[in-house]
Amino acid sequence: MSGARCATLAVRGRAARGPFLHALPRLMVHAARKPFRGRLRTPLLALLGVVLAALAGFASWRAELDAGAAALRTQADTRLHNYAGALSAEIGRYGYLPSLIALDGRLRQLLEHPRDAAAVRAANAYLQHANRAAGSSVAYLMDARGLTLASSNWDTPISFVGANFAFRPYFREALRGQPGRFYGIGTISRDSGLYFSQPLRDGARVIGVLVAKIDLDRVAVPWQGWRDPVLVTDRNGVVLLSSVPAWRFELLAPLPAKVRQHLAQTQQYTVAGPLRPIGLRPVGSAAGAPLWRLEHPADGPFGALPHHAFMANSLAVPALGWRLLSLSDMRPVREAARRSALAGFAIAGLLESLSLVLVLRRRAQAERVAGREALEHAYGELEQRVDARTSALTQANAALQREVDERERAEAALRRTMDELAQAAKMAALGQMAAGVAHELNQPLAALHTLSDNAVVLLDKQRLPEVRGNLDAISGLVRRMARITGDLKSFARKAPAAWQPCTVSAALDGALSLLQRRFAHEGIVLQRHFPAVEPRVMCDELRMQQVLLNLLVNAADAMQGVERRRIDISLEVGAEPGYARLRVADSGEGISAAARERLFEPFFTTKAQGTGLGLGLSIAQRILREVGASIDAQPADGGGAEFVLRLRLADQGVDEHG
Repeated sequence: MSGARCATLAVRGRAARGPFLHALPRLMVHAARKPFRGRLRTPLLALLGVVLAALAGFASWRAELDAGAAALRTQADTRLHNYAGALSAEIGRYGYLPSLIALDGRLRQLLEHPRDAAAVRAANAYLQHANRAAGSSVAYLMDARGLTLASSNWDTPISFVGANFAFRPYFREALRGQPGRFYGIGTISRDSGLYFSQPLRDGARVIGVLVAKIDLDRVAVPWQGWRDPVLVTDRNGVVLLSSVPAWRFELLAPLPAKVRQHLAQTQQYTVAGPLRPIGLRPVGSAAGAPLWRLEHPADGPFGALPHHAFMANSLAVPALGWRLLSLSDMRPVREAARRSALAGFAIAGLLESLSLVLVLRRRAQAERVAGREALEHAYGELEQRVDARTSALTQANAALQREVDERERAEAALRRTMDELAQAAKMAALGQMAAGVAHELNQPLAALHTLSDNAVVLLDKQRLPEVRGNLDAISGLVRRMARITGDLKSFARKAPAAWQPCTVSAALDGALSLLQRRFAHEGIVLQRHFPAVEPRVMCDELRMQQVLLNLLVNAADAMQGVERRRIDISLEVGAEPGYARLRVADSGEGISAAARERLFEPFFTTKAQGTGLGLGLSIAQRILREVGASIDAQPADGGGAEFVLRLRLADQGVDEHG
């Protein structure tokens, strides 16, 4: 626990026991004035003081323990959310990889002619190049029986070529026509990793499966420097990643026989040896979080103290059914509580002693002398209290300032994390649109091939005017391809915000250029209703393009199950001075009232599991807030959902930060 946190908790502990301790002298003096007889008065006062001191110590210990446990849980929850964001971003980077690699025609050529040596060499070379360029561990192609035909590691001692992986769940999922995800240990490479699979079809029939494997160990590298253990488990409680190496591929709890049988059939962790429980046993709770104790310590700094309690905080990773777990050592919290209890007991004992001295002097001296001494004592005690209160307030103010500084740093880190999540969301959108862009480029490429061949023939025949016509057509096709790739490059670029006057139409055109093929394929009609003279608003064109792209993609997804698919976009000016309102309405099934209340929360989504992270609307709201704009959702006229963006007009003027 940091020094700032200990200081803050110490102030809280003093605040909890303060009124009790300040009342102690009055209680002792009041007790001294009761009609005790003879020598019984002093022993009874001493016994009462001991009881009150013990109660003060217990109250201090309880307050300090509760405050420390709450602070420890807050720190662990913040750390887990940061880890979850990094893990989701790493997985999102590679989720699109198999579908991109599978677009190459050399793979289909091999599936159609598996015994063709030239096709095998071409596929091996292509997979090797693609694997190196993407930074994945391995990429390989299997036929419909699970037999590996080509692999990026074809020229290594652990080549997958000729191996059959039909028993793997990711193969069976792809064979059913669905992209697969699976984490396990390679039966040949003996390296763990996350497998992504993509079916290759000939019409409706699956003729092959393309698999890409990535290594997630680098995500756990930053965890090695933390004092508290951090681990990732699958849905069965098997530890996949951990800051304690000895815990990898061990169990949080024993597995049922049926689950063990399933793991043996899929050989998910067979190479790692038998799965054994780590030895964590629940021993209670603190601040609403369970406490665990390590019964069988592993080697290393975390396993050396098996009898200490750890606070277990967890966070789900819904995309894969995993769970992040942080084990926070309770020793610093309990040590701080012990020190607070000792301090409370000592202060109460000191006050008791002073009170007893006062009682004895009142009994031994005359009224005048006793009164004078009591007055002097009261004055001295008051001065001490003022000094103590002044010192306590000074320390409390310093602790509060440190806490403010820590929160400001945490907010800055959160803003950086949200920027990274926004970029990851853009890259995920690019991955989803990659297949459509590849189709858009295939047609110009085929035309280029035909025109260039014709130009050679015409040139040989000295038909120069027709050659010029072919070259002009080729130039036009090249410009068309440049526009397509330029839109992708502009959208993917990660640049600082540039808030300046711009038109909504420019950002909307950029978003529609990326969705044009999907809208045409799904029969989506888009109508825009803009003023004849469009006003300029304060925005960053690229970020406004990302906001509109998120809204249009959500609208298209919401209309999957309806027959009439229409999106209306209108820009209104004059309803509110200094602002324009942009309305995006769809004809989908609409949004329930309960969902609207949480619509802009991070990681909240109404889509099916695996089709969205729930970040698009949260990121859009954050982008608009930076420039003084806002976004809200409401039911659309005639059904569906409508999002209303409140945008600042450019002639109102804002600073560069909005």
